Amino acid sequence: MISLLGLLFGLLPVQSRDIRFSEAVKARSRKILRMIAPHGTVRRQLPVWAIPLFLVACGGPTPVDPDPDPDPDPDSLPEPVAIPAQGTASTLDVVTWNLLYFGSPNAGPSDEKLQMARIRDVIKGTDADLWSVQEVTSNNTFDELLSHLPGYAGLLANDSIVTHGSDYYTGGEQKVGIIYKSAIVSVTSAQLVLTELNSAFAGRPPLEVRIRLTMGGATRDAVVLSLHAKASDDTASYNKRAAAAVGLKAYVDSALANDLVLIPGDWNDDVDESITEGRDTPYRMFVNDTSAWVFPTGELSAEGATSHLRFNEVIDHILGSNEAMQYYEAESALAYRVDEYIVDFLETVSDHIPVLVRFTPPGGT
Repeated sequence: MISLLGLLFGLLPVQSRDIRFSEAVKARSRKILRMIAPHGTVRRQLPVWAIPLFLVACGGPTPVDPDPDPDPDPDSLPEPVAIPAQGTASTLDVVTWNLLYFGSPNAGPSDEKLQMARIRDVIKGTDADLWSVQEVTSNNTFDELLSHLPGYAGLLANDSIVTHGSDYYTGGEQKVGIIYKSAIVSVTSAQLVLTELNSAFAGRPPLEVRIRLTMGGATRDAVVLSLHAKASDDTASYNKRAAAAVGLKAYVDSALANDLVLIPGDWNDDVDESITEGRDTPYRMFVNDTSAWVFPTGELSAEGATSHLRFNEVIDHILGSNEAMQYYEAESALAYRVDEYIVDFLETVSDHIPVLVRFTPPGGT
């Protein structure tokens, strides 16, 4: 009889439910059981369906709530803020943005959900086609961000499709990556390059991604290098940036001589003069080789703009090969002051702002 009631009403033996009834509750239970005939008939006209209700009313066992203050949607993000669009349907819009320890529990903004929400808002609102991102520390956080960006895909330097990626980038360290509109950009291959200069790149060798662009009914293959150079204005850091630049120039001039190449990244130095006092830009060999390479974002340096909110310098740049620069939309370079739309941007999102350039759709090949 007790087993039958246990199956019907949850009154299984103590050892199978690990529930300890008080003596008062046991007494109330025995009183109810005495009201039931051996074959399940009911005495005193108490309906069988009323028994569990009676138990509850009498203060029967109540399961303990494992979470007294549950979040109805633990993956929910703060409400979005509006960011005016800068991308257009008629141009290929390319952005570089340092996300400041995105996904790190120990550095960067303390409210990780708020940081993710505002990064989502900036990317969705800006409406650019291709983003080079830096300082992404968590693959899971990056994947969650992509889940909030319909129409976009992305990869990080230690993604499984990146040749040698996990050899140089571990799960918890700063990583470079790209985010892109999947209707316009498709990835054909990805690898790390210049790994022999790993130290000069501060342990962050460039991520080279071969892509196919589809715009205006035409397709064009291109190469994107997402880059994060050595930081700081001391002489040792400057020397590392200079050594990395020499290696990068030699590589792209030889391996990518005939490709449409874009190198968006956190170069951690300016292209007119260095952030290291009294030193020339470490990227002078690119600046002087105007027949092959152009920094369209050099316009921002000349204007006195900034891409880093703690310093009055443009250290986030986009470099284009001559094959890319023939499609550059003149004077389109922009250090986008998204901090004007987001309260406490510097404390809650990043110390960098996005830097953007536009290209007319490259023709087919």
